[in-house]
Amino acid sequence: MEEVVRAYQEGNLNYALRKINEIIKSNPSPDIYNLLGKILLELGKDEEALEAFRQANNRLEVARIYIQKGLYQDALNEIKDETNDESKILRALIYIKMENFDKAKEEIANINSNSPLFHKVKGIVEYHTANYYGALRSITIALREYPMDAELYYYRALVKAELGLEYEDDIDMAINLNPYYAELYFSKGVILEQRGKLNEAVNYYSKAIKYKPELVKAYYRRAKVYMKLGMDQEAEKDIEKVKELTLVGSEMCIRDRDKSLHYISKHYRTLFHIQASFQG
Repeated sequence: MEEVVRAYQEGNLNYALRKINEIIKSNPSPDIYNLLGKILLELGKDEEALEAFRQANNRLEVARIYIQKGLYQDALNEIKDETNDESKILRALIYIKMENFDKAKEEIANINSNSPLFHKVKGIVEYHTANYYGALRSITIALREYPMDAELYYYRALVKAELGLEYEDDIDMAINLNPYYAELYFSKGVILEQRGKLNEAVNYYSKAIKYKPELVKAYYRRAKVYMKLGMDQEAEKDIEKVKELTLVGSEMCIRDRDKSLHYISKHYRTLFHIQASFQG
């Protein structure tokens, strides 16, 4: 076993895998399967790692793999009855992914931890519950340990925007770290639009739509910018897309629908005559 651990720590993963499989044949144990799961994960063999962690009865690692795959309900089911702080923090993260921020807040209510994941979860929850100064502190603490986490830079930008602070650097950093994150392009578009850089704003809204075609608010804002630019036909197409997407019935679409359709129904007839009156 010591030989396997040493090989694993030195990054000699294929050798470690071969040796640990030999041990499992004669002397399987939860610890052996747990190490096997770690080796398999680092070799990119997620499904095999999942089975190894199941053999080790390591529900936390099983849940983590499900989270990475976007299987949030499966992840929640794995650790729903666990009572330790680590499980509560992970459940809070799952609830964040499911956009149930009240439940996430409940999970971490009585936890006092220094783990960067805890501070990340706490910061995101604080943002969604309008505790912006608390969110700024928690997210910044998490960034010390997770300096390559695009999501953290994105949320810190959102917090700074609420506090009236400069946030463009955080958006740019997040885009560099994750160039496929549609919301980042949307946020950058808002910044540019507010500065009067309308053509650049259109480009960023278009990038947001490219990576997330169902992002209603991007079509909505792009339509407003098109109107300011006198591009009435393009604006009409985006407005029709907003109407179309609001019929899908997703939670996000429902959230955007009232604002978007109210705006359209109230102003549609005069939109092209009052372009200058639009605000960001």
